[in-house]
Amino acid sequence: MRWRRAAAGLTLAIALVGLLVYGVGWEAVLEHVGRADPLALMGAAVTGLGILLFRGLIVERLLKPIQGSARGSTFATAFLAGYFARSALPWGRSTGTPITAYLLAANSDSEFEDNLAVVATAELFGFAASLVIALVGLTAYVIGGSNAPQGLLASGALVGTGGLLVAGTVVLTVDRGWARPLLFDFALTCETAAGKLPRVNGIDGVLTRRLERLFSALERIGAARRTLVIAFGAALAGWVINALPLYFSLLALGVSAPLSIALLCAPLASFGGVLPLPGGTGGIEVVLASLLVATVGLTGDVATAAALLYRLTTYWLHLAISGAGAVYLSVSGRRVVSV
Repeated sequence: MRWRRAAAGLTLAIALVGLLVYGVGWEAVLEHVGRADPLALMGAAVTGLGILLFRGLIVERLLKPIQGSARGSTFATAFLAGYFARSALPWGRSTGTPITAYLLAANSDSEFEDNLAVVATAELFGFAASLVIALVGLTAYVIGGSNAPQGLLASGALVGTGGLLVAGTVVLTVDRGWARPLLFDFALTCETAAGKLPRVNGIDGVLTRRLERLFSALERIGAARRTLVIAFGAALAGWVINALPLYFSLLALGVSAPLSIALLCAPLASFGGVLPLPGGTGGIEVVLASLLVATVGLTGDVATAAALLYRLTTYWLHLAISGAGAVYLSVSGRRVVSV
């Protein structure tokens, strides 16, 4: 059933991308793509691989304080399989976190809650780092004397500042224990309500025990300050590298844009991934093409071609590699998570 959902989601996503290409002129877009410089595209693909490497590095580093966590090739295959689910399934950004945690736990001697805390922290670090890099790109963009519309600059600053405040609030809430009583009260309410339903037995204490494990894991991760610093540094470096495929894609089309444009547009385009489609496909392309038109002054066909090349050397390349990892994990088999 999951494979059917993934196939249906990818089909719909590709159809939306097709509509975008058709709307701006598919013949012109294909002509630009066909004339792209192969050497620059190779640079985009290599740096695109670097994105996947750094995302895995963040999770691997955060797993250090977790006893019995996945290591080496076992970690690599489990992470890639989880990343494939994150990329291929609708709502993958939300469902991919527990799936990745499940696969990491299933292929190690660690608990599911430990891995869930790690993957969720990695997602938070990635989100916060994307906003930091967007603000860096915006600052460099303004200092560079660009004539971009003021509305775009204001929205970029608002998104970045607001996102950092949200991320900081989440960290403080967990670190100071504010979230613990609220979530435990909610879990107790759910357990009480479920216990009153017919044919529901053994629910007492299940949610609260799992929450206790989750907060215990978060505390262990939070206590490893050096690990947190290294992981967040890797998240920042990963988002700098994330901008490079866009920079090289523009170069491949003969567009000489400053690196600050890629640092600004690549993170902001990721907000197009809020659509419930695999990898945000369709939404990210539209947002990225629009940003390139607004900032660089590209025509719609050139901007769309750049967005397609960027996604080809990032999302679709990641999908192929993580898909291979998922196939390998399925063939080799995995243990069952203890509950």
